[in-house]
Amino acid sequence: MKSKFVFSALVVCMTASSLTAHATKEHDNDVYLHTNGLTGCSFTETGHSITSGQPYSGTTASGSDGKCTITVKAGRKKSSSVANWFKQQIGTGNAIACDSSGPMPDELNFAVEGTLTLTQGDTVTTCENMIVAQGNFTTVNNWWLGGSDVKSGGVPFIGPIVGVCSSGGIVPVAVTYTPQQPCVNNFNAVVE
Repeated sequence: MKSKFVFSALVVCMTASSLTAHATKEHDNDVYLHTNGLTGCSFTETGHSITSGQPYSGTTASGSDGKCTITVKAGRKKSSSVANWFKQQIGTGNAIACDSSGPMPDELNFAVEGTLTLTQGDTVTTCENMIVAQGNFTTVNNWWLGGSDVKSGGVPFIGPIVGVCSSGGIVPVAVTYTPQQPCVNNFNAVVE
């Protein structure tokens, strides 16, 4: 009987450590912004929040052929503390989600705030205080997009939302964001 108990305890410990190791794995988490005529993009991080104990190695972005890919290198474990940070950063601004049941998230895996730059030929549009975040809805890791300088242009959390950005650092420009279908991690970004 004693050997069965030791073996069972060993299996439980091995299983628990395997789950812990898996739960803290870093992933390349991609979100896509589709913009007509896009030739380049960047996302310069100014802040982030991630669930305690999860790995985080930063954010990269690249764009061409009408698509901007923002990659967040991070673990995936949701928590209310990340969602609270997201809501605090949004403030009086607004956000939209790919596949959600509410206007703001209750839990998120991570959230990253930064300056988004969209390049269309010779035109460079800069959007400050933009936030990309990943949560979980049913069976998918859904994405949120918003910012403190973003206002609702329609139905809350479904969209569209309109960001006040700049072109050439001076001229105000509106960028309209909408979820693309199927959404999960795809948004349209139309520079007005």
